Amino acid sequence: MSDKELVVQFFKEGYVNKNYDFIMKCVSENYIDHSPAGARSNQDAVNILIAVSKMFGELQISVEDVFSENGMVATRIRYNAVHIGECMGIAATGKTISFEALENFKVADGKIVESWGYWPDKEIEAMLK
Repeated sequence: MSDKELVVQFFKEGYVNKNYDFIMKCVSENYIDHSPAGARSNQDAVNILIAVSKMFGELQISVEDVFSENGMVATRIRYNAVHIGECMGIAATGKTISFEALENFKVADGKIVESWGYWPDKEIEAMLK
């Protein structure tokens, strides 16, 4: 599997299919997430995905762009979901939201070892209110 394919599968398996076994295998045990979520292992990555699944139901992703060079994979992902659980202190609203996020990944030896990315928190918060 190419680096690009691995990262796309990470999004599909982790967010949509909730295949956390796949995430445990494709993300390094020593994974470092440089986003505010701050995961420091593959288990932390799974825990974040589980937390997201409790906030957003019917979550679908669309890979808008993906580029790969020298072990780095850059993505632009569109998320569509229903707000079903507390997010940013806001109780479930049942609202459908849609937003884009830019996320970059470093892949080494067939595993995701680092990531950098931010969800547009202020935009999400405004949609939930």
